[in-house]
Amino acid sequence: MRHSTHLLATHLLAIPLLAALLAGVALPASAQPAPRTLEASYSLSFWDVDFGHIEYSDTLKGNSYSASAHFETAGMLGFFWKSVIDATADGGVEAHAVSPALYDSYSRYRDRPLQQVKLTYENNDATVLFDPPVDLIRFPVTREDRKGAIDPMSALISMLVAADAKTPCGAGAQIFDGRRRYDVRFTYVKDERLSLGHGLYDGDAHLCELHFVPVAGYPQRLVMQRRDPPKMFADFIDLPAAGTPNGRYVVPVKVWAELSLGAVTATLDTIKLDNAPLGTAAKS
Repeated sequence: MRHSTHLLATHLLAIPLLAALLAGVALPASAQPAPRTLEASYSLSFWDVDFGHIEYSDTLKGNSYSASAHFETAGMLGFFWKSVIDATADGGVEAHAVSPALYDSYSRYRDRPLQQVKLTYENNDATVLFDPPVDLIRFPVTREDRKGAIDPMSALISMLVAADAKTPCGAGAQIFDGRRRYDVRFTYVKDERLSLGHGLYDGDAHLCELHFVPVAGYPQRLVMQRRDPPKMFADFIDLPAAGTPNGRYVVPVKVWAELSLGAVTATLDTIKLDNAPLGTAAKS
């Protein structure tokens, strides 16, 4: 179960999802629109019992982006794995792609030492720093393997702002997180009605299935070492947002993995676009 929560945290917002991950058309540099900001928080639950939370924020300014995310377990269920992850990223938004410059993450599991993973990009290739060092010989990722891959946070930026109307879930992404090289893909299932608590959202959402495809590096036990990896799904909504590459955000409002003992779910709790709550932001 610990691996499923780490997977959600890294790809859903580590992540959604995740999150996961997608190309678009950037605004010309001369336009210089006002910065757009997005802030979202998610609660994590298992058997409908909360065990942690995710906080995410990003800023888009012209053709550049910066983003940060925080994941932390809590409560009785969270006590059993006690995980904390903080990650940041920045880079540029270009035509049909994002160009990461820096990815920096710090994670701690229970009483183990704090682990830093830092990816610095130059000429579309990443230099990897681990502190403390990590043995990568057993599960190598070659330069050819990671060619064209981006970090998880930059993949999430791509998913949020660069999906066009023909890909309501996004077209997926090639990701390298320092240890693993994998692909994230989406399959559109259908549009469905979705209601979130406290009047946060009531409307149509895009139901999509998520697929994680291992390429190289350390195995993710939940997905990569099982013949029957869990089914993973997400509900996405569109938020109009002038000044973003495609004039909207594609936001995951609910992400879940169907495990044998029950579903692990990340559910949107709060969201603000340019400091305005969802109801106001949706009219932008």
